[in-house]
Amino acid sequence: MRHRVTLCVAIVCLTSAAASQSPSGNRAAGSPGPRACAVLTRDLVAPFTANKSILDLIPPEEEVLGTSGTACEFGAVRLQLFPGRGGKRTLSAKDYQPVSGAGDGGFFRNNRDEYAELMIWTAMHSLDLQVSVPSGRTAESIKADVVKLANAILAKLP
Repeated sequence: MRHRVTLCVAIVCLTSAAASQSPSGNRAAGSPGPRACAVLTRDLVAPFTANKSILDLIPPEEEVLGTSGTACEFGAVRLQLFPGRGGKRTLSAKDYQPVSGAGDGGFFRNNRDEYAELMIWTAMHSLDLQVSVPSGRTAESIKADVVKLANAILAKLP
């Protein structure tokens, strides 16, 4: 259920980004971007997974989002990736906190300490990360690790 609610928020926030690309070399709306499961690799997910053998038993699952986005669920991490545009973004939901240190900016959200969510963007991509919060921890306590994960993902994008 949490993925569906977040997916709706992400699609509303990010779909307009894909539809408004300029002819200055950015991807056009509808053109395929990088595939989320090609970016969300085992080495990135493993630090967030208590029982790493589960990563060998359950392969990553990818799905298409709209005309140009993809999502990948792998272990305790879900990545939604869209071609996008940079620039200052705003989000009206009060439970999203502005965050810096990843991409061109973004927002972090604690969803009842069940998962931490980070929405960020760059000049070429928008992404939404959802990371399950380990037992005995809080979303705030894994926030820095989620930002590091986002930066590792961004480093893999063209």
